[in-house]
Formats: sequence, structure tokens, C-alpha cells
Amino acid sequence: MTTRKTKVKPSLKSKTDALISAGHVLGWREWIGFPDFDVPFMKAKVDTGARTSSLHALNPRVIDRDNQKFVKFILPHYRGDGHGRIECMAPLVETREIRSSNGEAEERYVISTHIAVGHHKIRVEISLANRSLMGFPMLLGRTAMKAGRFLVQPSKSYLAGKPEQVYTALKSDTVSEQ
Repeated sequence: MTTRKTKVKPSLKSKTDALISAGHVLGWREWIGFPDFDVPFMKAKVDTGARTSSLHALNPRVIDRDNQKFVKFILPHYRGDGHGRIECMAPLVETREIRSSNGEAEERYVISTHIAVGHHKIRVEISLANRSLMGFPMLLGRTAMKAGRFLVQPSKSYLAGKPEQVYTALKSDTVSEQ
């Protein structure tokens, strides 16, 4: 009688646990850092139904610098301690018609910047909007999730790491850029 070896497939739970430990699974809400703006973290809602990410920004305006278009705007209350405004500037990608959750379309500035999620640093496009009535100042859309090769586990929160871990990784340049 011959003994046959069979391959044992890893369980879905062990695959998911491996992805979580590698930082590729997000919960329905996460901490997002903005290294280009020196913002260590802010809360973001992860939304697989939204194509483009969105950021709460005040007074966005287009400026020309060295024959290139940029958007200057203000991030309110994100200096890390929850006080003070931060003036930001990022390259303008385009002005795009974006349909909000209530179904209305509006023209928004779309910028290009880096975000930090866990130990990942990725370049994404983000639309600037007035999100003052929303529960989260940032909405992470599926295009950004695809860029970072993330999966979403909607029953969990903050799987990518605590804000201190994100900020420490950014300051020590150990963040992997994708």
C-alpha cells in the first residue's frame, strides 16, 4: 500500500490573519496619516462604495506656481493635538464632477498626495469637499484601497495600526511606499 501526500490548504482564517499582520486588511474605519501635510493621523471611514477618496478642506483655491497648478486649502483641527488649522498645498490633478452620497453631483478639486495607512505609504487622488456634517473628516475610497492592495473587513475597526505607530513609522522613514 502506498501513502499519498495531500496538500493542506490554509484556512480562510489563517489567510486573513496573515493579511492583517502584513497590514493589508482594513476595518470599516482607520487612522490615516498625511505625511506631505505633516498630519500624523486622522480618522477615516473606509467606503468601498465610493470611487474617489474625499477630505474635509476649507477655502480651497487654485494657485499657479512655476507654471504648475496647485490647490491651497485649510485642514481644520488636525495638528495632532486637535487644535489649530493647517494650511496645505498639493498638486491639482483636475476638477472633477463627483456624486455625493445624497446623489447630487458637484465640481470638486482633486489633488494628488501621499497617505499613510499602517506601515504603507501610497500616492492617491483625493477630492476636497466640505465634510463638516459627516462623521469622519476623511473618506477612503476604493481607488486608494486598490493602490495599496487592501482588503476590507467591515466588522472590524483600526486594523492597520494605532495613530502612534503610523506617526512613528513616518518619522523613522520605515514606511514602505507603494
